Amino acid sequence: MSISLIKNTNLYNDGFTVTRFPELLSEPFQAMQQDAYSHLVPGRNTKNKLVRGIAWGIYAKDTYTWLERQTYTLPATHNPEENGETRNFVRIPNNFLTHPVTENLFHNIYDMWGFKELTHDRAYEIQLSAIRYEPTILEPSMPSPINPHQDLVDSAIVVLHRTDNLVGGLSRIYTLDNEPLYQMDLSVGEALLVRDSMIKHQVTPLMLEPSLNWYPGTRAYRDILIIRYLPVGR
Repeated sequence: MSISLIKNTNLYNDGFTVTRFPELLSEPFQAMQQDAYSHLVPGRNTKNKLVRGIAWGIYAKDTYTWLERQTYTLPATHNPEENGETRNFVRIPNNFLTHPVTENLFHNIYDMWGFKELTHDRAYEIQLSAIRYEPTILEPSMPSPINPHQDLVDSAIVVLHRTDNLVGGLSRIYTLDNEPLYQMDLSVGEALLVRDSMIKHQVTPLMLEPSLNWYPGTRAYRDILIIRYLPVGR
């Protein structure tokens, strides 16, 4: 398995690509993002207790309309840990959803998928998952699902924030037959786009790494945002 991804990849030939959004590193956006994620809590009716928020919306006529829906379900075949249960999460705060940097991120991700129909001709569903991985000395932070998997819809996984004193959180790409292809350690402001029908993906558990600049009680966490689009009526 490769340790890093150096070559340029094509989303439609390779099934994935990595891109960067430097504007996510700006101090005003980071402050807003940290405040928004501070309101997230573990979901109800979930075995995995990651701090998490969710948002569903409709993107039509170049405008986002955010819905009240707070549930998410994957079949047991795709996420055996949750056994197909419908999970309930807090809604991602409105100030995050409507911030200019966040909206620009949504637009850029939408453009990268290269949908054939414009939003004036076709409405698109957008689904967001905001996730914080925060391990402790006693317990690693585990992804859900843990195994290489598909999500039944194409995804963009964006790293928004990462503190020091963490190891793990590597993104891995596999063939549909579970053959490992690539491994990468995404930095803040980087995004992995995955075509779900072509490959499987996985993130490794995160562990807290004590060092000379760490003392008991110091928090260590990694914030990501998953962005998914799906044409309505398809």
